[in-house]
Amino acid sequence: LMISSGINAEWPLRPGTFITTSPVYFQSLTYSMSMISIILLSIASRCLCLPEGHGKPLGEHNDLGTLNIEDDYTKLTPKSFYEKYVSTRTPVILRNLAKTFPAYHKWTDDYIKENFGELEVRLEAKKEKETYTPVSEIGMGRSTFKEFLTRYKTDNMYCVSEVPGPMYKDLEMPAIMNCGGLGNALAEMNIWINSGGAKSIIHKDAHNQLNCLLAGSKDWIFINNSYNEWIYQAEEVDGDQGGFSLVNPEAINYITFPDFKKVPWTYSTVHAGDCLYLPPRYYHRVKSADRNFAVSFLFGSSSVFNMEGCDTTGSSVNLDKVPIQWKYPGHGVMSMGNDSPQDWKEEITRLFKQRFSGKVSIDVFYNSILKELSDSPAFRSGVQDALFGDSIMGDYISLEKIENYPIEVWKALAMAASFDPSNHPDAELYHIDEDDVQDAFKEAAKFEKLDFIKFIKIYTSLPFNGSPRVGKELFAKISSDGKTVSYEQLATTKAFTIYGKEHDRGDADMSERNNEILEKAKEDMAKSAKKKKVPTATLR
Repeated sequence: LMISSGINAEWPLRPGTFITTSPVYFQSLTYSMSMISIILLSIASRCLCLPEGHGKPLGEHNDLGTLNIEDDYTKLTPKSFYEKYVSTRTPVILRNLAKTFPAYHKWTDDYIKENFGELEVRLEAKKEKETYTPVSEIGMGRSTFKEFLTRYKTDNMYCVSEVPGPMYKDLEMPAIMNCGGLGNALAEMNIWINSGGAKSIIHKDAHNQLNCLLAGSKDWIFINNSYNEWIYQAEEVDGDQGGFSLVNPEAINYITFPDFKKVPWTYSTVHAGDCLYLPPRYYHRVKSADRNFAVSFLFGSSSVFNMEGCDTTGSSVNLDKVPIQWKYPGHGVMSMGNDSPQDWKEEITRLFKQRFSGKVSIDVFYNSILKELSDSPAFRSGVQDALFGDSIMGDYISLEKIENYPIEVWKALAMAASFDPSNHPDAELYHIDEDDVQDAFKEAAKFEKLDFIKFIKIYTSLPFNGSPRVGKELFAKISSDGKTVSYEQLATTKAFTIYGKEHDRGDADMSERNNEILEKAKEDMAKSAKKKKVPTATLR
């Protein structure tokens, strides 16, 4: 370039002391430095240029795919729905299906308050996996419908719960599911209510589900689980069933998670009155901008259903008349997220046929099959109670036994394997760190006794955001006179010890590894944020 411009290419190599006395030298050096700047800036651009979509929300890293939509769901028979979508594990939107439910027309805030106001539901923060858990008058992570619907438009509260049984009268089992194996495979019913602004992480669920929107709209992004190797799934005990990705969908980090760029995805908006069929273990991310109500029909993930009598469409039926494996009455312990008992029976039957013939000892059966599925102490105890009665020694198991166990046995087994503290009315107790809570109270009580008001104030201001109800119960356990608690009482009480709370080392290790990856991702995002765009070089 210098030679073509009529400049001696040797001049920039000569001593710079001549620059001040020779305009030509100055011209050549200035030109040379400009060219060097261009080269260096070009190299720098390549080094600092971040992958396209880095730091941006999920949905900007790849081209859109097309989701199946059935505009006229009445053309589907249960058999064609099963063969076309369920058996092939293909998502589909069924337009207007939910408009046949009484709930679609009835479920306003006022109607639910009036008819179901005292029923209890589970609460989460609007952003999934957020550390904050909403607190109500009855405890942490749980509320009555009446209180929730009074507060949810202003507070960070999201109802993610099982549908209480009394609400079944306003829901229907769709005709396309109301026969054969599908009709008998309904595991549970869930309800989702938020005022807008709710966002999920990238996750997958263990069950087939029909998610029906009764009000509002939801934006969905779908990722086939065949791309699991690029998803960066968090380590979990049930990671082969449900699970979530470590990738933050709000700001994709392609430095920490480079293979995620290879993942194709599909987008669709579900509107009020639509139902979405989502296959088991199919990754998805959901966002809602406005107030919305939804219910989900969760049914077994078996790949084989009896389709006898499903050649014709038939009719829908009120949910009150449907055999649902897990039912929640509206108070007490929930079973949300529990495994399907029918799936457990089918899987254990399959494995037994594959590995044994005739009778085998309980220990052999446990170690060769059940231990692979779950090895927590709670599960082993549940196995003893559910399958083997009071004694685990000197007994045997056979295919005939397995095939003849009633559904209650498999429900007990699934419950033991699926224990989730958040389903319990006293889920708050599982947030308590015994030593930290006790130390906080002891520090406050060093110089004076704590009356009820001071005790509750301290308890509700602790990091896990305790509720007044549980604080009141703890005060009653510790105080001898019902008026105050002393330092000595706080130092010796066992009230903060939660019996039956198990800390599985495997879970702790997985959580630690997941947190290490997420911390690395945060560091990478922070570094990339400091990398400013390199300006385009210009010649002067």
